[in-house]
Amino acid sequence: MRATDSPPSTRWRDAPDHDAKSAIFLAIRNAFALGGSLLGTWSIALAIRLVLPRFLGPSLFGTLTFADAFTATFFVTLNLGLDYYIHKEVSVRPAHASDFLGGALVLRLVMTVGLFGLMTGVLRLAGRPANVIALVYLYGCFQFFVLANGTLSSLLHAKGRVRGVSILAVVSKVMWAAGVVAAMVLHAPLWAYGIAYVASEGTEVVALWWLARKHLGVVFRIDVSATRAMLLASLPYYLNGLLSTAYGKLDITILDFYDGNEEVGLYGAAQAVAGLTLLATPVMSWVLMPMFARAAARSHEELYSQARRSLELILSIVIPVSLIINLGADMWIRLIFGAAYAPAASALRVLACMFVVMYVSMVFGMTQVMLERAWALVSIFLLGLIVNLVLNLVLIRFSLHWFGPGGGGTGCALATLATETTIASCMAYVTRLRTFNRRNVSVIARSVAACAVVVVVHRLLPVAGVVRIAIDASIYFILVVVTGALRPKEMLNVVREAMSARNAGRS
Repeated sequence: MRATDSPPSTRWRDAPDHDAKSAIFLAIRNAFALGGSLLGTWSIALAIRLVLPRFLGPSLFGTLTFADAFTATFFVTLNLGLDYYIHKEVSVRPAHASDFLGGALVLRLVMTVGLFGLMTGVLRLAGRPANVIALVYLYGCFQFFVLANGTLSSLLHAKGRVRGVSILAVVSKVMWAAGVVAAMVLHAPLWAYGIAYVASEGTEVVALWWLARKHLGVVFRIDVSATRAMLLASLPYYLNGLLSTAYGKLDITILDFYDGNEEVGLYGAAQAVAGLTLLATPVMSWVLMPMFARAAARSHEELYSQARRSLELILSIVIPVSLIINLGADMWIRLIFGAAYAPAASALRVLACMFVVMYVSMVFGMTQVMLERAWALVSIFLLGLIVNLVLNLVLIRFSLHWFGPGGGGTGCALATLATETTIASCMAYVTRLRTFNRRNVSVIARSVAACAVVVVVHRLLPVAGVVRIAIDASIYFILVVVTGALRPKEMLNVVREAMSARNAGRS
């Protein structure tokens, strides 16, 4: 045990820490800054992604969803663990970026050529038509640009230059939305939607490269030894990203080969609605990773303290959102996508629960990274991939038989829920439950109890629709405030202090 670690007897005690509070205030301040700049991006993307399924219908939307998931499953191999490496190294050594960036980009280009050949072979063996293969090519280019943008954005975030990145993200999304709307108005074939993705992300790559040169002095050069050192240092993070993304996208590919585009379209619609609960994940990564890194540099106990506080704050927001999505699944699906997507409601109910567990896994995963336990994460994610693959192969087939239309997506959702639960449980075990204390365990238990009460009341209410959901939300809010699971005054004080710190920093 390190000297900075607390003895086991203190694991479940509340340990107020002024430094931890200050870091939380700083994190919230940064979250407000990033969240405000990303609001426009999210709004545009959300509007398009909710309108597109209704316009295309389950079958055509299923083809787009398959192309996205299929290429993402292959192109995750290009991640190389770069983003984690950048957060850890470039934040303290900005000039180091030029040492490995050129070599990493060339390696990605070479790997991309091989991936296109591999994808072509798989699709031809599966008997996919030429138009689907062409669409996959476009989405492959899109995936390449997305990874490049992620790397360049990470460089700028590590340097603390986020304003240009945020503005550019909005401009890029406007370009993408304009292309998609034009394709819809012209009733263009599916490749036009792929062109919209490629054009917007490709433009963003050029602009982000210019910003990286301006703020970090990045130059393109190939340093083989520096690139090799980066790859070795990033290997566990690379494998983590490879495994976690693979099991996150594998279900759609398996579902498509099982039952075709329509089931994929239904499941994609359920994912689009449930994915609303993941809007905060970019802010979580950009804010919590640096905050956890600073805490870990001081002591492991402070890191655990930050993780406990962050987990409590995140779940206080995610749990009610997931509850409302779950209870109103039928209404949300019909309202947003129309009656043709009604069978997707059962998958949505499961996914809404799954995303709560996913947020827990994310906090645990960041904690493990800061504890230098990346190889432990590799083992956990490898187990998750095996669990996910086996459950998808079993559950999709039986769910299609048991539930009929939409059943394939329900099987995928159940497999994903079981996978995330397995991963979160393993991470909690590895941390010896030190990411929990009496306070946040009590808060989580009371929140879950409030959810159970609301579910019972929901089934007894004689009204339906939006009124019913509004009553559900009101009852939940009253219960968590009365039981102390939610402390609005305390949360407002934290936000107020964070904003005061932000204003003080400007003056």
